[in-house]
Amino acid sequence: MSYAISYVSTVDKDVTENDIQNALDYSKSWNNDHDISGILLYSQGNFFQVLEGDKEVLKKLFSNIKNDKRHYDIIKIFEKEVPHVKFDTYQVDFISLDARFQHKDLHSYFSQIKSLNPAIQTSVKYILNKFTEGI
Repeated sequence: MSYAISYVSTVDKDVTENDIQNALDYSKSWNNDHDISGILLYSQGNFFQVLEGDKEVLKKLFSNIKNDKRHYDIIKIFEKEVPHVKFDTYQVDFISLDARFQHKDLHSYFSQIKSLNPAIQTSVKYILNKFTEGI
C-alpha cells in the first residue's frame, strides 16, 4: 500500500523566481531518486503539491516541508493510504504566462487526477484550475 499527501502553500515574498526554480529542480531530482511520485506546481505565489510513496518517507518529508521558511500557510488537502500510485514519476512545473509552461502538461495532470479517489478529485481539480487561471 502506498501513501499520498497533498497540500497548497503561499510562497514567502522574499523568495525570488530563481529560488523557486531551484526548489522545483531540487524537488524533482530528490523525489525521483527516492521513489516518490507526484507533482509540484508553482503559480502566482503559491505551491501545489501531491506526493506519493512510502508512508514513513512521506511523513518525514512533509514534516521538513512544513518547516521550510520559503513558504507558509500550508494547507493539507489530504493525507492517506492509497492502493497504488497515480503518477508515473515526480514532475514539477512553473505555471505562468511565459514559454516555460506547456499546456499539454496540464492535460496530463488532469488525466492523472481522474485516477484519484472520487471523493478528492473535485478538490484537487478545483485547486489545479485555480493554479492555471489566466493562462
